[in-house]
Amino acid sequence: MQIIDFNHSSFKGFQQGEDILLDTGILMALSNQYDAYSTTVRALFTNHILKNNNNLFLYVNPTIVNEVTFLADRPLKNYLKANPQEARNFDQQSKESVANKSIEGIKELIEQEVLIVLDGDKESTLHQIDMTKALGAADALNTSIANLYGTSFLTVDYKLAQNLHTYQSKFPNIKSVYFTTGANRTYR
Repeated sequence: MQIIDFNHSSFKGFQQGEDILLDTGILMALSNQYDAYSTTVRALFTNHILKNNNNLFLYVNPTIVNEVTFLADRPLKNYLKANPQEARNFDQQSKESVANKSIEGIKELIEQEVLIVLDGDKESTLHQIDMTKALGAADALNTSIANLYGTSFLTVDYKLAQNLHTYQSKFPNIKSVYFTTGANRTYR
């Protein structure tokens, strides 16, 4: 397993035909301009995914979609907390519109099969249970599915990337874990 910072100057892009499971934070940042990682994730997609001739395959699973829909209002809330002077520009309806736009963007990517939905099986579910204490419930599920299908994993969660490196013997089929650090957030 390789652990790769996609914002490091040595990162030159993804491998030909690479299968990549996208973590919740990636989808939140891609679909919501107010997410603290939006700028860096959108740059990653612009430079290395959308302008890519390597035939990448991007995946999600139902838990990731569930997290995105549940957390859709969080990026704007965090943005307004970091930028309270901007709060006057958002009434309740416009706040809901931002969250709904994020959800609709993910839905469209799934409908167009830009994002392919993967699900687990008995083996990955048992693996998930075994790894929940070490990684947390959702991260254990997501990485167990990545391991089941032998995909790479793309996240903005530096701590998760480090944990996967620590437990890499438990995830022998995950080829690469792409991550970034908090230094690439646009606000705190």
